Amino acid sequence: MAKVEGLKEKVHYSLYDAFFVPPPPATGSALTFRTAMADPRVIRFFVDVQNKTPLETNMQAAGTLPSQNSYEVRAMRVVVSSLLPRKDDTKIEKARLSINEPEILGLLLYGSVTSLIVGEKIMIQQPTFGFPSGGGPAAGLASVATNGIADPSAIFKFAEPVPITAQQNFRVEMQFPRDIPDGLADVHGPLRVWVMLDGYLIRDVQ
Repeated sequence: MAKVEGLKEKVHYSLYDAFFVPPPPATGSALTFRTAMADPRVIRFFVDVQNKTPLETNMQAAGTLPSQNSYEVRAMRVVVSSLLPRKDDTKIEKARLSINEPEILGLLLYGSVTSLIVGEKIMIQQPTFGFPSGGGPAAGLASVATNGIADPSAIFKFAEPVPITAQQNFRVEMQFPRDIPDGLADVHGPLRVWVMLDGYLIRDVQ
């Protein structure tokens, strides 16, 4: 369908990308949080989007919006998946994982700094605990640790929208200034850490 020249539509839309630690393979060595990172100190979101499923990203290209689309970032959040036991884990190991999950989540949230970078300019930078997820399993489930409370309004919202213009590069970086904490570095997958940008996509009408 052809686009309508000079006419744009504004759509409430989320952009998301995830860092993924895959589950241990049937044979061979398993990746850990540390070894799954391309850079030993930084995880870059919205940059490495190749070979990811729609569960990990909805980006079509690395670091830019498609076509002449632009975007207004209104909110930003970090979502961490629950840790799942391996098939061969014993009941004791599964229980230990459940007990350690809040500690592991805390090491991630309190040991890293997350930044939104648009056109090589830092638009915001703060410890990762400042970007609660606003979703996930309801509070009160003792076996699940979440980043914040399960309330869509409990997220970080920008005082003013952050614009991303057409063809402008952007990314989110999660840095570990004092290296990855030991209790997090050796964690096995499956584990996903999403960064979600909530706002408005401005695109051509078709």
